[in-house]
Amino acid sequence: MKALILAAGRGRRLLPYTRQTPKCLLALEPQVTILQRQISLLSAAGVDRIVVVAGFGFDQIRATTAGDSRVRVMYNPFYAVADNLISLWAARGEMDDDLLIINGDNVFHPDLPSFLLKPVAADCQLLVQQKLAYDDDDMKVCIRSGRLQAIGKDLPVQQTDAESVGLLSFRGQGVAQLHGILEEAVQSERAMTSYYLDGIQRLASSGIGIQCVDIGSLPWEDIDTPQDLARVRRNPGRFGPHHVKNTTLTSTRLA
Repeated sequence: MKALILAAGRGRRLLPYTRQTPKCLLALEPQVTILQRQISLLSAAGVDRIVVVAGFGFDQIRATTAGDSRVRVMYNPFYAVADNLISLWAARGEMDDDLLIINGDNVFHPDLPSFLLKPVAADCQLLVQQKLAYDDDDMKVCIRSGRLQAIGKDLPVQQTDAESVGLLSFRGQGVAQLHGILEEAVQSERAMTSYYLDGIQRLASSGIGIQCVDIGSLPWEDIDTPQDLARVRRNPGRFGPHHVKNTTLTSTRLA
């Protein structure tokens, strides 16, 4: 299993923290950055190859991971003018095995990768979490019979069943389907300003089943603003240890 970590953006909403430091290298606690935590947890879950798609701060990220045989850092030359759809497209050459896709600013509980690593029949899976209320910045999802119907920040509340956690898996034929839909998506006039989840919407709209897996109450957070960073730093233990042994989980498929 291989993981793609999308970490090319600068994170302008996190200024001044990201003036010279890429978002994924921000420290959550002493000696533990977002990226270091992700690599540790993915490795503990059994992911043996990790590709970090970098842009801003590429040299810093490469220096941080130097000597780690599990990790390769690749460069997205379009990071300054494009959103993360292009980051995923730039990594299409890495789509030669079963994949996990993770946002580079995601702080997640150690158990979350295991939801996607369990043997399942589904070629495509998306982790989601149900909430009592959703805000404008949430990546909302509509689910029917356990499968993704629609995804987007602008999804109407009455159609929203959960929020995307930002962790996905593609296995077998799902990897080829992802590769194909990316080639189609980058030909759109809006490709440079699109999220890679727009490509996931294309998959769902084309009839390819994307299984939604509910993580229950396990904590996670995208670090988008100084307030997000401060909240995680105040209580990093809320997300569990940054290095754990493999665990066995029972996941929930949304009906």
